[in-house]
Amino acid sequence: MQMTAGPEKERRRYPRFPLAMGVQFYHGPTQREFPGQTVDISKGGALMHVPATVPVRVGQPIRMNMAGIPHPELGDLHRNPIDATIVRVDRSSFVATSHLAVGLRFAQA
Repeated sequence: MQMTAGPEKERRRYPRFPLAMGVQFYHGPTQREFPGQTVDISKGGALMHVPATVPVRVGQPIRMNMAGIPHPELGDLHRNPIDATIVRVDRSSFVATSHLAVGLRFAQA
């Protein structure tokens, strides 16, 4: 008997929208600001690329400035600042891109 894979259920709570936008974020543990580039965003979080020299770790708090988000369906995210927690750090693309992929969960989500 051959099993066919059914459609995977979406685990995300909010729809994501592609968004390539430069951002500045305040990294709580180092008390410094760093640059980032968003990849996509939702009401609940975002994926961004950061320089490999930024000492990001899962569980760390950050604060972002997201002024100018062009998606009205994202509601209040254009307000500043947005507190978030790092929930994923992917170093697998580092060799190809010289950046880390960082997954964020917004505090107000």
